[in-house]
Amino acid sequence: MSGSGFINLQDFTAAYLRRAGALAEPAGYALLDVLLPDELADRFEQDQLLLAFDYEVAEENPGSVFVTHGSPLLDKVVGLTKQGYGRVTTLFRSGPTPALPRNFEQKLKIELLRCRTPKVSLAWAEEVAYYGYYFHAVYRSHEKSEEMLEVILNGSAGQEQPEFAQWWQRVVPAEAPECELPRAQEWPAAKLYAAACRAAEKKALAGAETVLAAAAGLKQRELAKIAGYYADLESEINKKILATNDQDKQARLEKQLAATLADRERREKDVLERHGVEVDVHLDHVVVYKLPCLRVKLEVQHKETMLNLTVLYNPLCAEVETPVCPRCGQTALRLEPDPELGFVCAGGCRSKV
Repeated sequence: MSGSGFINLQDFTAAYLRRAGALAEPAGYALLDVLLPDELADRFEQDQLLLAFDYEVAEENPGSVFVTHGSPLLDKVVGLTKQGYGRVTTLFRSGPTPALPRNFEQKLKIELLRCRTPKVSLAWAEEVAYYGYYFHAVYRSHEKSEEMLEVILNGSAGQEQPEFAQWWQRVVPAEAPECELPRAQEWPAAKLYAAACRAAEKKALAGAETVLAAAAGLKQRELAKIAGYYADLESEINKKILATNDQDKQARLEKQLAATLADRERREKDVLERHGVEVDVHLDHVVVYKLPCLRVKLEVQHKETMLNLTVLYNPLCAEVETPVCPRCGQTALRLEPDPELGFVCAGGCRSKV
């Protein structure tokens, strides 16, 4: 988080460049090494950039471009993001169809209660879409600040993938798949978007709390100043009331005291409103990340019954994604057999649908 606002310029710049197909890797503190695709190279008039997000770092690295508020390169990046407002970009992971790792059963992190060790009965490749929803959040308090909220969901299960962007950094994106694969079944677009909005709302509320916390010290200092000022006024008026026996004068002083108390309340309310926060969030753009994954069907023996459980192996992180309980829609690593649904959350579902 930068001192000049809520937005982190390095994260913002790197996120846009990667979304546009560039390779952007950290090259040290406040340094970003960028290799641009042809389309961006034409716009920036070069195909490689070394970006510095700290003035001293820029001075220590001749040939780097210093990026800060108002710098030409940042203005160009912001302009390009605005041109892409509401745009849907599709990126593919290049590379061969993934293969099932050896000893796959032993690598499963899923705990199946009252069952024997599962065995792979079938595995097939599918093209799975991960939907990246990027929301622009504006926080209006005593100062205005902004950030880009990233929500990436597995299109076939709807679960959030908080580490996906980190995994995707290792990928050289392609504009078309290298091979045609059957597409994984997906949630309806409206249902996915609703899930993304719920996740973005939680992130925005957390961002608002951060803004409020940053302003808390200033708010308390202003309230303390107001309290001290009006405490002195009230004390002075009360002394005058006690010192006089003139009923008319006492009545005037009591009206003055009531007006002073009302003025104090009004000023305190103004401070509280000025240091509150209003949040405006809207969808900026969507990136659809498509990559070949493996759908793996497992045979699981429970007592005398053979059950099936299908899981998704993501080669990007070399892990099996956490299954989703068919009853409550929540992810769960501990599952138990269910006579109707196969496997559900162990110990009871956390929420019903």
